[in-house]
Amino acid sequence: MRVAIVGGGMTGMSAADELAQRGIAVTLFEKDASLGGLAGSFEVNGIHLEKFYHHLFTSDTGMVALIRRLGLEEKLQWLPTSNSYYVNRIYRLSTPLDLLRFSHISILDRVRVGLLYLRTMFVNDWHPLEEISARDWLVRMAGEGVYRGVWEPLLRTKFGRYADQVAAVWIWNKLKLRGSSRGKKQEERLGYLHGGFAQVVEAWERRLRDQNVKIRLSTPVERVTIEDAVATGVVVNGEHLPYDRVLVTTAPELLTHMAPDLPDDYRRQLTDIDYLANVCLVMELDRSLSNTYWLNIGDPTIPFTGVIEHTNMQRPEDYGGAHLTYISRYLDADDPAYTMSAEDLLDSYVPYLQRMFRGFQRDWVQRVWAWRERYTQPVIGLHYSQRKPPFRAPVQHLWHSCMAHIYPEDRGMNYAVLYGQRVVDEMLSAERER
Repeated sequence: MRVAIVGGGMTGMSAADELAQRGIAVTLFEKDASLGGLAGSFEVNGIHLEKFYHHLFTSDTGMVALIRRLGLEEKLQWLPTSNSYYVNRIYRLSTPLDLLRFSHISILDRVRVGLLYLRTMFVNDWHPLEEISARDWLVRMAGEGVYRGVWEPLLRTKFGRYADQVAAVWIWNKLKLRGSSRGKKQEERLGYLHGGFAQVVEAWERRLRDQNVKIRLSTPVERVTIEDAVATGVVVNGEHLPYDRVLVTTAPELLTHMAPDLPDDYRRQLTDIDYLANVCLVMELDRSLSNTYWLNIGDPTIPFTGVIEHTNMQRPEDYGGAHLTYISRYLDADDPAYTMSAEDLLDSYVPYLQRMFRGFQRDWVQRVWAWRERYTQPVIGLHYSQRKPPFRAPVQHLWHSCMAHIYPEDRGMNYAVLYGQRVVDEMLSAERER
């Protein structure tokens, strides 16, 4: 059996690895010049840095297992990090004691926030959470004051016009994930690979090549060919390449463009999933903005979602003394900010940064980059388990796995790896049933 995998992100690499281990011939097609997808990196002063901020939670066992398998475990660090919230000022929110000091809301509401985290830990059946919006669930669990004062600004900053459509499953998963990644003193602990996750991608690529996986970089797939309701291969550079199975790991909408012969009902299912885009501004500064790693933005007048100071988790000395900060913004792809240059985007952010960080000046920024991706966050609405597409397309020999399939978990490197494995398990199980 010969398998074509479309997309060389973490899911595509994971699926290629699984298939190759089982002796199946694989060709991996990637439109960019390197593998990794959203986990891709660039160089800052000779050291790799992710284009979009990345870290691990203590529950990310799939990614940890991969790091071990690639011989990189000694570089994996579990670090105490600080999590803060901005609304008129920065409030540190890393520990239960910090929460008690969160004077933006009443003391009673602070207790309710703490109880919300505790109650979330004991919710094991997520199915009822599909039937209620995040807004209604948060109000029910913690009250209107907590929702208005804490969660509504975060949901609206991230999801914009979709905020009221987001299901409780999504926020429950976020609370449970972040609340459980803790040290002995209840401080938040996150994982990072010293020197960057690019080392995982590079080592994994070498492993795939050693397993005789054919990797075709800078090679976009123009079409998935379907004849008589059977996927027969892909078209690359105008040439049809026959394959026995095709696995697509791109966003659902891109699959509909590549495979115009899909059944109408399935096409509607794929295009029914809304996605947010992201533009991530990376700044190299001559100093830190604050002493926090992750700063959530709870001020609806500020256009970005979060400020992540990478070198408050890693040492600036590892990057030639540079202080590195991400400014993340989720938005619709037709928002003018999505296509702004890095310099223009920074200029538009300066007034907000000056409001947030005392003394901030534009000349603190030495260099700036803007990275953008059209499909970064599926909108997880009500009854999503009934709406998300299956791995197995209603076309024989065509399979699909991407971040829209990751549910009830939230997307990220860990589940990209695991869902690459799961789609292969299902594919080969279907083969045994033939």
